[in-house]
Amino acid sequence: MRALTDRQEEIFRFILEHYRDHGAVPDYPSLQEAFGFTSANSVYQHLSALVKKNYLVKLDHGTYDLHQSRFSLLEEDEPGQGLPIRGRIAAGGMHEAVSADLGHLPVELVSWRSPRLFALQVMGDSMRDAGIRDGDYIILDQKEPSNGDIGAVLYNGETTLKRIFQWEDEIELRPENDAYKPIHIRPEEWEEVTVFGTYVGRAWREDGEWGLLFRP
Repeated sequence: MRALTDRQEEIFRFILEHYRDHGAVPDYPSLQEAFGFTSANSVYQHLSALVKKNYLVKLDHGTYDLHQSRFSLLEEDEPGQGLPIRGRIAAGGMHEAVSADLGHLPVELVSWRSPRLFALQVMGDSMRDAGIRDGDYIILDQKEPSNGDIGAVLYNGETTLKRIFQWEDEIELRPENDAYKPIHIRPEEWEEVTVFGTYVGRAWREDGEWGLLFRP
């Protein structure tokens, strides 16, 4: 599975800020100086990991660009807007990713900000028994999930919201609704799996009122 480590997250955030200011991914010397790496090889290893996890793409002559799926992260949110809603995700079978700017969860609901957090709107009821309903807004942290966490998964170009279990011989994407079957992924396919967010809470609107619940 391909989620960012804390160090990779720190480096990628630096790359985003540089991209906003200069329109390009920083070069090796800039990254080496910013993070105190003793060799260019350390920079290469981190950039290669970001390429492998579909955060960057490698161009000619050792230069890099953002992966096409990450350009939406360049949009800076105005202070006090709440969490950005980046699109929709299926809670059912696998579906093509739906990327869209759906605004923000209201500031009175989520008054704090974190660059690691964002929201997606749920389509489907496969996670119903975990309390996640069709039309809810799930709050995701861009961190690596622990075994058994619920995560937003990209696999073969399609996305789904499932509980994630990893063993030596397979990854299981498990629904929380008996009407749906688990998805089993063999080790030779693991490199095709990217977890781009770990579920930490949900928001919903009912009778004109917003509710918010964070995972214990």
